[in-house]
Amino acid sequence: MLKRVAINFGKVLRGRGIAGVLSVASIALAAHALPVEQFGLIILLHTYVKVVKGFFNFRTFEAIVRFGVPLQEEGNESGLKSLLRSSMTIDFGSSLLAALIGVAAVPLASQFLHWDDQLTQWAWFYVLILLTTCVNTSSGILRLYDRFDALGVQYTVQPMVRLLLVFLAWLFDGSIFVFLLAWGFAYCAGNIYMFLRGLVELKNHLSTPLFQGFRWREIRERDREFWSFIGVIYWQTNIDLIPKQVSTLLAGNLLGPAAAGMFRIAREISTILGRPAALLRDVLFPDLTRAWRSNESGFKKLQFRTSLIAGSAGLLIVVFAWLTGEYLLALIGEDYVPAAPLMTLLLLAASFELASAPLRASAYAMGKATALLRIHILGIGFYILLFYVVTGYVGLIGPGLASVATSILTFLLTARLITRTARRHTA
Repeated sequence: MLKRVAINFGKVLRGRGIAGVLSVASIALAAHALPVEQFGLIILLHTYVKVVKGFFNFRTFEAIVRFGVPLQEEGNESGLKSLLRSSMTIDFGSSLLAALIGVAAVPLASQFLHWDDQLTQWAWFYVLILLTTCVNTSSGILRLYDRFDALGVQYTVQPMVRLLLVFLAWLFDGSIFVFLLAWGFAYCAGNIYMFLRGLVELKNHLSTPLFQGFRWREIRERDREFWSFIGVIYWQTNIDLIPKQVSTLLAGNLLGPAAAGMFRIAREISTILGRPAALLRDVLFPDLTRAWRSNESGFKKLQFRTSLIAGSAGLLIVVFAWLTGEYLLALIGEDYVPAAPLMTLLLLAASFELASAPLRASAYAMGKATALLRIHILGIGFYILLFYVVTGYVGLIGPGLASVATSILTFLLTARLITRTARRHTA
């Protein structure tokens, strides 16, 4: 099991690694080509779109893994098709709702983020890219059938398209509007590829079409456990959204667009660890679910060994960033050098998140999603309080200090939850 996890993690990590390099390159090039404030405005608008989507993201791929693995192992194609149809309907409905709410909330976002009239006009149309975000079911299909190699390829599509378009915008001295178009087209391209790739994979495994025999009441008839899991994952996603995306908007509100741009640069670099954490959790989840259901002895060993390895690797990167951070940011522009301490702190927080990823996957496999949600609710309340209080005193490094304190707190509480649950299970 550990070998299979390592192979799958290697596949997605390769894709995420390439994507990370491409993403940092495109952001660095845009930051270099545009004034700091204009770059910050692009970041704020795109982050607004991702925050709106986050509020309507039900992460149905988690439910596909949680409930689809037993159906797949039993050979219950009818039940699996019903599950996939339900999740796809949720995806389409949530994407449409996100686009409508995104358009309606533009005036509020404009006031909160200090947008001018021109950027506000662009925002009315830019939020329509949310219509392409109905991709969670396709993501779940690839995970269900162990196609982490296809996921690795998908991760590179958006940053590759964005880098190409940003390069062309820089080459022809494009305006802020041209760079904004590059962000939007790339986002749509990544979503469309994911949607189609999942359907192709599904066609290769089903003996009959997915929507053959579809009934609308299937969604209402799904059992209580399914809706409970969807609800917990939904709120967990919204909690995760605050440090990952909403924090950029908060920085823009407290410190202005220029600071938001620097904050995004630092956070983008910190995703060197943040994205592998999410990947590790997603790769481990199917195997830990199987191991917990069958009472395999490797369950405990797998979660704690991967946690130790991941956390140690993260700390090495933190040390490297502490030594070279200012030099790396100077390559983008001297205006971004003050973000070096923030970048190091965000990487330190991400190293604890990386170590916590196997524990979080274990909690889902154990059926402790609700207890884990409570831990993260506590953590996010702690984060928001520290964010506002500390940032008011120390400025740009305040969000970094809040992130470190929160990640340590949630790591310790999650480890305690897993240990106590495993002890009761074996008693």
